[in-house]
Amino acid sequence: MNYKEYIFTLEQPDVFRDIFIAELAQIGFEGFVENEQGFSAFTNLELNFDEVLSKYPIKYSYTSKVVVEENWNKTWEKHIQPLVIDDKIYIKTSFHPEKDLPLVITIDPKMSFGTGHHETTYLMIKQMFEIEFENKSVLDMGAGTGVLSIIAHHYGAKSIYAVDIDKWSYENMQENFAKNNTSEIKSFLGDAGILKGFPQFDIVLANINRNILLDDIQHYAQKLDKGGVLVLSGFYTQGIPIVTAEANKYGMVFEKQFEKNNWVSLKFVKN
Repeated sequence: MNYKEYIFTLEQPDVFRDIFIAELAQIGFEGFVENEQGFSAFTNLELNFDEVLSKYPIKYSYTSKVVVEENWNKTWEKHIQPLVIDDKIYIKTSFHPEKDLPLVITIDPKMSFGTGHHETTYLMIKQMFEIEFENKSVLDMGAGTGVLSIIAHHYGAKSIYAVDIDKWSYENMQENFAKNNTSEIKSFLGDAGILKGFPQFDIVLANINRNILLDDIQHYAQKLDKGGVLVLSGFYTQGIPIVTAEANKYGMVFEKQFEKNNWVSLKFVKN
């Protein structure tokens, strides 16, 4: 199966890159690699995306090239480097060397989000360093590769539900759970609509784009017991006021934030 790589150049990449990626992911693109001018997007389907992107007031251009099947893994792997976070966690793929750190996680993303390299995943992990997971129940929304769920498991969470709306991510997280001896993590394909049948949680992790978070914060809050922790990322610092206001409407009290390259993660506690 051959893939096609679309190389997008954006007029304002820092503002619109994440929005464009979210839109393309919704219509069937399977993976993305960011660069200074924009990003590359990969798909094995013939997709009409100009109509979807034309609603945004920004100039963009793109070129495309075919990536034949036998070169596909090399094309993707060359973009991924192992990652060390605060000398506490080493996130690697199966083709990277081992390293002696407290927690080593193997993630073979296969075009899913969540290798830890993107600022939002990194910021979520930074928040997790300061949260007590021992014997806690955890909901991981927009789980991607499942890396946050795997970390929660290693930090002692008693039950973990990982949810993603993308089938590719859903299948990939299951593979990564098996690689890290965490197959007891429960994985689900869907959006916030499936939360009605879920139990209550002590901790909710949600690394998704801002518009989805604004729609779904109410559902996350409903699934948290009093004193429960909500950690959000997937948006820029400019979005802090509107996201915080929405969380406050449902009894969530702001506690802490981390920032990196204008991206932010926010921690709330349910009043």
